[in-house]
Amino acid sequence: MFNLSDDLKKIKTKLLVFSGVSLFIALTKALPQKVAILGLDLSKNETMAGWFVFAVTLYFLLIFFIFSLIEVIQYYLPALIGRKTTNMTGDTIGLTAEECFPSYEENDADIGTVGGELKEINLKTQEITYKYKRNFIKFSNMVKLSSEFAFPIIFGCVSVSYLYCFLSGIK
Repeated sequence: MFNLSDDLKKIKTKLLVFSGVSLFIALTKALPQKVAILGLDLSKNETMAGWFVFAVTLYFLLIFFIFSLIEVIQYYLPALIGRKTTNMTGDTIGLTAEECFPSYEENDADIGTVGGELKEINLKTQEITYKYKRNFIKFSNMVKLSSEFAFPIIFGCVSVSYLYCFLSGIK
């Protein structure tokens, strides 16, 4: 299953915090006069705090987007390569790997016997198990990608755009 790395989870947390602050500033139209974390008093230049929050939020948004994209590509790259090489043929005869090495069940002398039937049942059971696990992993990845990847990016974009509109309208 797809999981974000610990470093990316930390960046996501920071992005969500700054996005929340950005959205709060934009919706309430109230700029902070002090940045207690940095010990800054900005009562004479309130818009500077807003632009600071904007810049930091934008930074975390871009970093999270880029690193998330890299992790998603890294996760799905083996599957993409597997799909691209599934029916690859050799250059000499033009056979696929499956044609070069036929599966054991096709050449099994026990076909039509109880042992052969048991092998077919086991094969069908493995196929069903694989399909259910694959579908579960697809669903789980969809949920994780939407909640851990898409939501922070959308939230960050909305927050930054609202804050930018607010800050650019201040005279």
